[in-house]
This record gives sequence, structure tokens and C-alpha cells, in this order.
Amino acid sequence: MFGAVPSLGARLTAGMSRGRWPRLLALAAAVCAAACAGRGPAPERAGGFEEVAAAVGVRVTHTSGATGRKWYPETFGSGVCVTDLDGDDRPDLIFVTGRSWDGEVTGAGVAVLRNRGDGTFADVTAASGIRYPFYGMGCAAADYDNDGRDDLLVTGDGGAALFHNVGGGRFEDVTARAGVADAGWSTCAVWFDADADGFLDLFLCRYVQWSAETDLTCRLDPQTKVFCGPDPYPPSASRFFHNLGDGTFQDVTESAGLAKPGKALGAALLDADGDGRADLFVANDQVPNSLFRNRGDGTFADDSAALVLTPGRFGMARAGMGVDVDDEAGGGIVIGHFSGEGLGFFRHDADGRWRDHARAAGLFDASLPVLTFGVLFADVDLDGRLDLVVANGHVDADLARSLDGDVGAEERPLLFRGRGDGTYVDAGATMGLTARFVGRGVAAADLDLDGDPDLVFTENNGPARIYRNHASGAHWLGIRLVGTTSNRDGIGAMVTVTAGGRTQTRMVRTGSSYLSQSERALLFGLGPAENVEQIVIRWPSGRLDRLGSIPADQRLTVSEGSHP
Repeated sequence: MFGAVPSLGARLTAGMSRGRWPRLLALAAAVCAAACAGRGPAPERAGGFEEVAAAVGVRVTHTSGATGRKWYPETFGSGVCVTDLDGDDRPDLIFVTGRSWDGEVTGAGVAVLRNRGDGTFADVTAASGIRYPFYGMGCAAADYDNDGRDDLLVTGDGGAALFHNVGGGRFEDVTARAGVADAGWSTCAVWFDADADGFLDLFLCRYVQWSAETDLTCRLDPQTKVFCGPDPYPPSASRFFHNLGDGTFQDVTESAGLAKPGKALGAALLDADGDGRADLFVANDQVPNSLFRNRGDGTFADDSAALVLTPGRFGMARAGMGVDVDDEAGGGIVIGHFSGEGLGFFRHDADGRWRDHARAAGLFDASLPVLTFGVLFADVDLDGRLDLVVANGHVDADLARSLDGDVGAEERPLLFRGRGDGTYVDAGATMGLTARFVGRGVAAADLDLDGDPDLVFTENNGPARIYRNHASGAHWLGIRLVGTTSNRDGIGAMVTVTAGGRTQTRMVRTGSSYLSQSERALLFGLGPAENVEQIVIRWPSGRLDRLGSIPADQRLTVSEGSHP
């Protein structure tokens, strides 16, 4: 994540700052000049976003625990998960809130907010029974035991914790009993059914080997301490747990072919080769990313060599943070990177290699000055074309000013409007995303149940933000899947919708973004189309369901096998 500092590691000194830092500052000035020259006015359009967190009852603040020591985890922030706590078909919110390093652990480590159904939320943290005792970072929610209730995994430095939903919005800690205890530094997590046995398996991202005792000191000069980056710390291999179907899991990381060391901060599901199986992409921090192809039997082939490496700002692999996937034909994998590196947007070329097409797609110049964590595809204006939401915020204010001039850690989110031809234009400012903050996670959900995706942002050591979407004049369709042979959540299913002559494809997934999870129910923008001509669902089991002539502006629940 830290471009300049980790390359110097713990050896960063005032003497070195007189040598290498001026060259980096000159490069930073060139980067900023290029980015500013590439900016242009975004087109006006209907609708926009309004920040409403306090008004809707979301008063959640993340605590980094920072006291000036600049311990490494303090700069990573945390995520938010959209889930349905109580089975009322309303998207609820779970924020990971961090904690102080000093003294006894107080609080739940999370904030649990129940959707009242009128666009407002009630804090039900105490009643939920969720208590996470470590330094929390991410979360992932899914029904791992197919009982019809969403369960919750929380990650962080010190260990992951699994909470089983026992009904009525209450949870029970089953980490030890389920066999998923982990004492390392875990970050992102993805639930998916790797072997199509109908039960969700768990991929748990791990970052580096760090402790308060091994924390390193890095400085810009004798007076200015900054966060050290990943380079001096040994990598940690992520872990993969196979669901045994009885509420317990078995660690099969080695036999599944996923024991590759990395510094993982983001992971996303995709069907990389069109075989109907959920493959796995892992974004690593300043070491090469990984692509694992699903063989269909619970094992994976490492296809990372197909990823064409684009060197970063400091001559090494770029700092990979959040990641998301556009499932459309001609879509790709978007990755958040360090300032001066720009977004990555990898498309699968005809020769089988994945190459970065961010510049050609119009994503590079506007994203070059910012440090990106959360990335998320969503059709925010319901025109049938996926847009891209980007959460930004620097890791260290002093480092930001040294590298990129008169800036701080706070940065504006970006929103790239999809043009429908594989290119994008920055339209965030005209859509109301003008506030600057230290952005980390981002998730999308129709929080007020009006048919358009609202946005939830987390801030490192700051308040959560809710942006209500005021999209207007377009039609939509929501689809929630219920598996019978496949896993109950339908995770890994591919849904294709045709309306008004346009065909859209989306995968039901967990993970993606940065330490966060969006609403699993799919939301399709239909533009002016008032009717959907066809829906085709390809389930993880291989079964197909087909529906036709569906009126727009409604939410469907489709059970596997109900429309063969």
C-alpha cells in the first residue's frame, strides 16, 4: 500500500531523504500535472447523491487507535457489510468499528444497524450479541449452513470470528466450534461454493506478519515519523476452509492449491474462463496479484502468470487494495492502487492474457492523483450501464504532502459513468460526491427500497457516510436468488437480463470492494424499458432457469428450478 516508504523499509533516514525523496517529489509533480491536464468537465445528468447518514440514524465512527506511535494497522481503516439480519428482505448494515490499542477492550467492535423499512436505521448492536475482541477490519456475510439466515464473519489483526445467526437478529460466536479460528492478520473474506456441493466455503485473506513488538519505525526526516509499508514485513498465506456441511469447516488451503504467500487486501469472484465456475482474484499489496482458476472439485490452478504485470510508481508491483469485477462481455477487473499509480482495469485479451486497459477506458488520468481503497461497480443512474464508484484517502498526511504536494489524507470519492462502449467519464462532482474524507470501504444497496443503489462509505478514524441516490426517470428490476440444489444464497450464480434490446450480466457474489460487501440481491437498471423480455439464471449446480415478459420496477425472488 505504501509506495515510497516500504521500498525504503525500516532504513528510511534523513540522509536518504536528501537523495531519493527529491526524485520522488519531482515524479509526483509530473504525475499531478498529467492528471490535471487530463481532467475535463463531466456531463450533466438527472439525479445525484445526498449525504444523509445522521438523518437516517447512522451515527457510526471508526476508531483507528492512533496516538502518534503510527502502528502499521492504524492506517487501513475498516469495511461495512450489507446483509439481512432478520429475514425481512430489507438491507441492514454492519460496520467494523476498530478499537483503541490501550487498556481493556470495550464495545462490540462492530455497529449493527437494522433497516426500519422507511429509509432509517435502528442501532441494535447490543441486542445482536456480536462481540469482536480484536482490531477489526473487514466482514463478509452469507448463509453458510443453508438455514435461511445470514451469518457473519469479521476479520482483523488478532483473528477472525464467525457469528452464527440464531434468528431474531441475534448471533452466537461459533468460531472455535466451526473450526475457522485464525490468529493472524486477516483482511478480506469471500464466501463461495468452490466444489458445487451446495455449501459455502470460505476464503480468508491474510496480509503480513506484524505485531506491536515487531512494528518498525520509518521517517521522512528526523522529526517526522510515517507509517512503514508492507515491504519490511513477511507475507502471510491466505487460508481456505472447506464447508463440511454440518456447521464445521476443514482447513484445506494446501490441498486446494491456495497456499501461495501474498499480502492480500482484496479478493473477488469471477468466471475467468466462462466455464460456469467461480474463480478467485486476489489483490496483493506491492507483490504480484493472483488469479486462481476453479477446477470444479474444490481445487484451484494458479493462473497468475496470465496477469501482465504493470510496474507501479516505485518500480515494484503496484499496491493492490480493493477489487471488483464487471461481468459483462468486454468487462474486466478493477483494482485500487497507491497515488501516482492510477486505477488498474484488467481485461481478458484474445491471447488469454489479462492486461491493464485503464488508460484506454478513461479511468487512469482522473484516478492518478488519489490513493484508492474501495472500488465498486454499480449502475447508479439505472441506464443499463455499469458505473464505477471509487473510495479514496491517503495512508499518511505527512507522506501525502511530501509525495504529492499541498494535499492531506482526505480525498474526494470518484464516480466514473459508464458510457456503454467500454469507456468511462468522471462524473462524481456533478453527482454530489464532493466531500473530502479518508475513504476506505464502499458498498452499494437499495437502502430506502426505492429501486436505485445507495452508497455507503467508511472513513479511517472517522464517521460512516450514507449517500442516498436520487436517480430518476429510469426503470429497474431487483432479483434475489434462493438456491435449492445450489447454496441457498445462490452465490456464484450468473444472471442475464434482456430489456429494451440491451443484455446485462451479473454474478451473485460476496467480497469485492475493500473489506466490505454490497447487497447480494442484484439490481438491474433498465433505462426507459418498462418490460424485461428475458431472464436467464445459471446456477452453481449447472441448472438453468428462464423467465420471460417481466414488468419492470419490482423485486423478484427466484428459487432454483422454479422456471426450468
